[in-house]
Amino acid sequence: MGTSTYQSAKQQAEKKPLVPEKYQDWVFIALLVVSVFIYFAKPIFGGGSFSASDNIASNSFTPYLEDAEKSGVFAQWNPYIFSGLPSYAALLTTGDRWWDFIARFFFGFTDAIGAILANDIARIASFYAIYGIGMYLLMRQKKHGRFASFITGFAAIFSTFIITWAVIGHNTKPVALATFPFILLSLEKLREKFSFLYAALLIAAVHVLAESTHVQMIFYGVCTFGLYLLFELIHRLVTKSAPMGVIRAGGLLAIAGGIAFCMSADRYLSVMEYKPYSTRGTAPLVHSLDKQKQDETGGFDYDYCTNWSFSPQETITFFVPNYYGYGKLEYKAGRRDKGQFVQTYWGQMPFTDAANYMGIIVLGLAFLGLAAGRRDTFVLFLTVLSLFGLFLSFGKNLPFLYDLFFYNVPGFNNFRAPMMSLALMQFAVPILAGYGITATENWREKLTPNRKKVLLGGIIAGGLFLFAAVLHSGFGEDSYAEAVKASGKIQTELVDFIVASATSDMYATSIIALGGAVLVFLYAAGKLNRTIFVVGLALLIAGDLWRVDYRGMEVLKGKLRETEFRTPEFVEFLKQDSGENSAPYRVADYVYLLTGKTNVPAYFRLQNVHGYHSAKLRVYQDLLDVAGNPQQEPQGGAGSAIINPFLLNLLNVKYMISPQPLFEGMSPVFESSVNMQGMGAVPTLVYRNDGVLPRAFFVDSAEVQPDGMAILQHIRNGDFNPRQKAFVEEPLDKQIQPPAAGATAHVTDFRNEYIGIDVTSTGNNLLIISEVYYPEWRAYLDGQEIPIHKTNFVLRSVVVPAGKHKLELKYESPNFNLGKSLSLWANILTVALGAVGIFLAIQRKKSK
Repeated sequence: MGTSTYQSAKQQAEKKPLVPEKYQDWVFIALLVVSVFIYFAKPIFGGGSFSASDNIASNSFTPYLEDAEKSGVFAQWNPYIFSGLPSYAALLTTGDRWWDFIARFFFGFTDAIGAILANDIARIASFYAIYGIGMYLLMRQKKHGRFASFITGFAAIFSTFIITWAVIGHNTKPVALATFPFILLSLEKLREKFSFLYAALLIAAVHVLAESTHVQMIFYGVCTFGLYLLFELIHRLVTKSAPMGVIRAGGLLAIAGGIAFCMSADRYLSVMEYKPYSTRGTAPLVHSLDKQKQDETGGFDYDYCTNWSFSPQETITFFVPNYYGYGKLEYKAGRRDKGQFVQTYWGQMPFTDAANYMGIIVLGLAFLGLAAGRRDTFVLFLTVLSLFGLFLSFGKNLPFLYDLFFYNVPGFNNFRAPMMSLALMQFAVPILAGYGITATENWREKLTPNRKKVLLGGIIAGGLFLFAAVLHSGFGEDSYAEAVKASGKIQTELVDFIVASATSDMYATSIIALGGAVLVFLYAAGKLNRTIFVVGLALLIAGDLWRVDYRGMEVLKGKLRETEFRTPEFVEFLKQDSGENSAPYRVADYVYLLTGKTNVPAYFRLQNVHGYHSAKLRVYQDLLDVAGNPQQEPQGGAGSAIINPFLLNLLNVKYMISPQPLFEGMSPVFESSVNMQGMGAVPTLVYRNDGVLPRAFFVDSAEVQPDGMAILQHIRNGDFNPRQKAFVEEPLDKQIQPPAAGATAHVTDFRNEYIGIDVTSTGNNLLIISEVYYPEWRAYLDGQEIPIHKTNFVLRSVVVPAGKHKLELKYESPNFNLGKSLSLWANILTVALGAVGIFLAIQRKKSK
């Protein structure tokens, strides 16, 4: 073999990639997936959990759903919080929706991952992996290289507040965000040409977005896709380059939205049915007066909606995540002390869990991508989307954009936390960063003087950043400490910790920024080979993001069932009382209520008059606001606990569970404690309420009182005998008589959506059922439907004629039943479109 032949063979071997070309995309996708599970390795593979309040609240209903599945009835009414709630229509719980088999397949896949790894956090992690894959594929569709696409996916997944959603239990948000890149990818393909396959993918992606049930994120998705189509259409019209393709994509998106809605029709038609009776759809009887936007359509008032408004000052956390304290940080008082997580945020919002940090190198690359691609329509769209999300997040702190939406967009006042719109910026910036990497690789081929100035500007900016850190540590810490103290949010002993953390963060971030800028410059200038650039940049970005992301990750040993849902002793005590004649009864829990774990009693199948959900029945919230606590003045939306003995009696509360003495003159019938994570043993006193009224009882007379507030005042004051008189808001269907001796009512069958009562009446007697009034409940007496009357503002009653009868109350939702049929046929249509698309794709491949 000659020397030249040997050298040629050696050169070919050196050029041969380690991974064959056709597998390289799969390798980068696999790296994204693996990175997600490495990040969550401690809780997933260590058997840990995140005990955020939202995680606890949602997991509290696991037994409720399991019971419903065993009974073969789809769960719609939840009797375990607020004395009853249409939980499916309120987007609180979801059972097995077999008719929506596309959603069932998608969520079944993620559920399987959680089951295989025996940890629900693995299920949540899978949504992040899907999100990263979508971002990678979107960038490949836009003709970017594999490394730029990988960095985009990685930076999108690990943008600090995005990954923190999993830790704080905001588990529907990553589901929604994961669909964004797939929808944009489908729109790109459909803009180029029509495809049955991508039309089906678009429908499926929009459907999963709808199935996330996070309406605020869905709204942000509509804004994202609308801006994309608008920018593309303007560009195509100006350049006269196939504007019909954009119109086609927009039309298909509208059709996809309609079909996706039909696929979720059982859910959203139920929501539409419920909304007029919920706190989201009807204004409170008691209004707050400051700058409110609440009328007969409901929603929240301005101050409540804008509590979590980001501020222009806090944009500094894009560069120094710890500047405003970050959120939750692990604090050790001394070297040997065990660390505990404390709230260190001192900014303008009530509190937060983490900074909205996107990575200093990622942000720098995004600016580079903007500079290099400023004439690219997609880049301009992403830039405007970032600014839109940023200015909307300012809420009341810079309200020109937020107020435009709040006062003019129907339903916008149902959304809380303006800062959530920063998700749009955190979606766009990683893509712009990918454009920045592509620009770096292109500039390496031709580094003009202007391009060189841009890259040198990055190094200078990094140097100035480092210089600012030096100045801060030398001269600014005292004034910074004073600002922390002046916020009034931070305990004195934490101030030094926060100051030191901020200074350390400034140094670390500025050094990383400078290192990244130098690396990019040297590569573009041809001073570094590609391997060093790729590995170095990836390590810097991963190290920067993970050093920040891990700060607020509080992992508890053991799964939630083992840590938060151990059966306490008082539950075992209550189980001994099955009620007279097996009649159900309610409890008023104050232990879990006061410790922020309000829904936990539902896990033990205790029917509680308290609970937590952001969309309660309006009648129940009004009851809490006005009559729940007679010692406080009524205030709309403020009521959360019932300490009114008269109302406790009326709501069939047989036991009260409290961490401290409750009512003067009452002695507990049982004493123990509840061990809670982070709180230790919480005292638990159980009181028996001897004045409790049964779940169903007769009343002597009824007074028509159309003024709901007047009825609530009577309940608040406890100035009537509920056995003798009831208040109804409309005339009864029959003239009633007082019950005579022998009139009885016994609950014989109690299920979520069905109540059976054996009734013996001595005339046209009025029977009050201590169940929350909601129009979708129907009453049947001996098989014949009879009217249900709204009684005592919040309860139900029926008129029962003389004799022995079987009274049945059934939850029947026409919207739900119609929605099931629509969902099934829309699923069949979507699968058919996908099948046609796959068939045509195979035929095209065969013909080549």
